[in-house]
Amino acid sequence: MNYPILNVGANTLGRDFVVGDIHGWLGPLEAELEAVCFDRAVDRLFSVGDIINRGPDSEACLMLTQEPWFFAVRGNHEQILFNWLEDPESINTGDWMKYGGKAWLGEGPEHYFWRHPEVRAYAEKLSREMPWAIELALPDGRTLGISHSTVPVNDWLDLKLRLASDKALREELIWARPVNDSAFTHWVDGVDLTVHGHVILPCVQKRGNGIYIDTGAALFGARMGERSDIPHPRITAIEVHELFEIPDDYIVP
Repeated sequence: MNYPILNVGANTLGRDFVVGDIHGWLGPLEAELEAVCFDRAVDRLFSVGDIINRGPDSEACLMLTQEPWFFAVRGNHEQILFNWLEDPESINTGDWMKYGGKAWLGEGPEHYFWRHPEVRAYAEKLSREMPWAIELALPDGRTLGISHSTVPVNDWLDLKLRLASDKALREELIWARPVNDSAFTHWVDGVDLTVHGHVILPCVQKRGNGIYIDTGAALFGARMGERSDIPHPRITAIEVHELFEIPDDYIVP
């Protein structure tokens, strides 16, 4: 298995956006892109991962990674799928179905992939190639780092050097929830700004030079009152240059 950090050059033709966790909800994603007048011919969309599970269109969302305008890091939900593909016995499929897999896998992954071998073949390819992080160059020379849950080190170069050999680091990159602590703040050297999802927040938040943008797609269709602090869950897409305009420790409504 590879452990790539994908380096993406500056967009000189259009705009770049980052988007929070999608979780299989293609319709709300398309509505958000329409709201920002996203132009697939020149604009690009960068996902913080968890593009699958919970929503009804996980297969279609997984296939977004084939589009030239869509880039995604792997989240913990993608990694669960990849782990199952590599070793089905390593995954508790009952828990997987309970926490969102049933929305698209139906009776279970064995049945689904037996009926859709072409999807399995693509997912196996993606398991080898999907980046753990993205380093995005901006036209003005600044750099944006993208990973699913956090950057668990203090220097972006350290992440790049250790990622291939440090399994614990990779796990923390997609599973850690430091932003749950209201006092958490973290600065990562070697990159101007980082962007993450994974933890559902009432609104976009900046902590140090990290911005957290998961505003609740996983809650679409949930029982009323399940998260009283998230009255209006949504998928959030933000133009990259706007991220740099957010003041330190500011919470975006």
